[in-house]
Amino acid sequence: MANDRPEDVQNVRDDISDAGSDVSSTVNSEFGLFADPPDYYPPSPPPTTEQHALGRSGVQLTLHLVGHSVLEAHRLWNGSRVMADYFEDEEAQGREVIKDKTVLELGAGAGLPSIVCGLVLGARKVVVTDYPDPDLVATMRKNIEEAEAGAAKSSQSEGLTPGRVVADGYVWGGDPKPMLAHLSEKGDEKYDVVLLADLLFRHAEHSKLAYSVAQTLKKNLDSRSYVFFTSYRPWLRHKDLAFFEEARDVGLVVEHLMEKRLEKPPLFFENDRGDAGVRSTVSGYSLRWPDVAKGEDPATYWPPPGGIPVVEAPKGADEAAEA
Repeated sequence: MANDRPEDVQNVRDDISDAGSDVSSTVNSEFGLFADPPDYYPPSPPPTTEQHALGRSGVQLTLHLVGHSVLEAHRLWNGSRVMADYFEDEEAQGREVIKDKTVLELGAGAGLPSIVCGLVLGARKVVVTDYPDPDLVATMRKNIEEAEAGAAKSSQSEGLTPGRVVADGYVWGGDPKPMLAHLSEKGDEKYDVVLLADLLFRHAEHSKLAYSVAQTLKKNLDSRSYVFFTSYRPWLRHKDLAFFEEARDVGLVVEHLMEKRLEKPPLFFENDRGDAGVRSTVSGYSLRWPDVAKGEDPATYWPPPGGIPVVEAPKGADEAAEA
């Protein structure tokens, strides 16, 4: 083609290109060479529901969960159940840890503790947050709406007002201003209470979690962040507990509240190694700002002088779980 004119050469190239395109289209359309078969990927699990009855009042809540979530938001975790019951017990004994307070929950999933705080225990304002995935946020809002409808028909809610509980998306470690903006109508700058239920298994996120707590918790001596968790992987419990080093380093005092062993808990990861007793125990801690007037130093509280409480399995726990 050395003697061909430039336009002839270009025409040949165009013909080859068009032919190649036609062949490629024919192969792809007729044989699906690069296309996955329709049933190649398994279908996404459908959304589910879980029930929770408060231990003292018996208030029954039905909570929707997304069908599947890489963030593990498709489960109703033990920590959230125990936290909700703990608050109800505290209020019943006259310790007003929730009533008339503003509450923020991080990584809420279904939002059980938040809903209980806002619609049963009389919190002034509750903001339920999790990763800003549309399905996840929509599920939290659905749970709030249905719980509000149920509360309006019962005598359990105290002065229920629309908008007391709201859901929003938030990434841990991000700018807290959008979360704080929910308080503008209440005249507050930060929250009285910040909730973390079963989040400590995300070890790489500990510093971001601690930062978010420090940025959103009101600097009052009676402000509290509640951290309830289960070491679902007992061999990594030391890494779960490492969160409290981050909390200490942002200036918060760590205090142990409780250990609660559940009699018949769901063992979400049945094939995991580690005894069932540890995997069915919920640990509860609180975080607060130090009393500067008393010279409190967060470093003297964590690690605790008396040692970290050891969670031990009762004799035969593993055998019972396997039965």
